[in-house]
Amino acid sequence: MNKNTFTLLFTLVSTVVNIILTVVTIALLAVIFMFACKMLGCKDGNVIYMGLLVCFVVGMFLNFYFFSKLTVWAVKKFNLAPKLNSSFVARQLPGGAKFAKELPQEKKKKTVMPQSVLEPEEEEKWNGASPTYQNFGIDELKRGLEKNNEEAQALIKEREEEARAWEESKKDKSNG
Repeated sequence: MNKNTFTLLFTLVSTVVNIILTVVTIALLAVIFMFACKMLGCKDGNVIYMGLLVCFVVGMFLNFYFFSKLTVWAVKKFNLAPKLNSSFVARQLPGGAKFAKELPQEKKKKTVMPQSVLEPEEEEKWNGASPTYQNFGIDELKRGLEKNNEEAQALIKEREEEARAWEESKKDKSNG
């Protein structure tokens, strides 16, 4: 699993935990408020509604605080900072810039083609100093058309003559 996938998974899991923590915090405050109202004998409906509204707002702010502390604790406890994208750590976590500086920077990966797919003659064929008959598409004609077809044979001979003439003109220019 690469860093981006792990960061996405961490974000999804932490979002679910954040929602659950929000509901639990607000519900806990509401239960405490309702218990206090019952103990104090508060029977006015407006006071109860306003108190529940205050419980909701205070619960949201408490949740922000608790969730940031929980996230930092989880990242430190389970050593998640090296597994997360460093820009995510720096932006999203409180004190994340400190985490991001401590992380080793990744080397940029360079694509290396395996030897099995490299064809040295391809480089020579297309970039060589003197062109060969392949430049004129003769191999493709031979592969694509049947050998007993007279039209194809004539086209192949025509292309071979063009290639020879071109090579001779290059030799003449270099000699003269």
